[in-house]
Amino acid sequence: MSVGFYYPTKSAPTAQWVPSAQPVFPLSEPVDYPLQLTGQTAGGALYVQDKGTQQATFRLEYKGVTETDRDNALTFFTAVKKSFYNFEYEDRDGVLTSVRWMNGFSFELVMNQRYDAVIELRKEV
Repeated sequence: MSVGFYYPTKSAPTAQWVPSAQPVFPLSEPVDYPLQLTGQTAGGALYVQDKGTQQATFRLEYKGVTETDRDNALTFFTAVKKSFYNFEYEDRDGVLTSVRWMNGFSFELVMNQRYDAVIELRKEV
């Protein structure tokens, strides 16, 4: 199975990117509660105020992506306007998940027409 990015859905995409290379392992899929305010009193009591919901993210790392893949990824990034629109991400097991692209577009040239990149996706609940 190959990883794919489909906007708005895989069944009816208006924009898509299916990289020719798979992300490298290990794949990171952390879960966090990032919107919590914490404070500690002089006596050592910890107070936590929860301001948000649980968030799951996917960190995909690509090595040696072709220039064509980089250009196709940029076209897709432009279509979803970074994290403005959510889209479907198909993981290596063929599972579709609604996500948003959370980091900027940064494909680093590492050798002749080959790029490395990290893409951070946030799962939409």
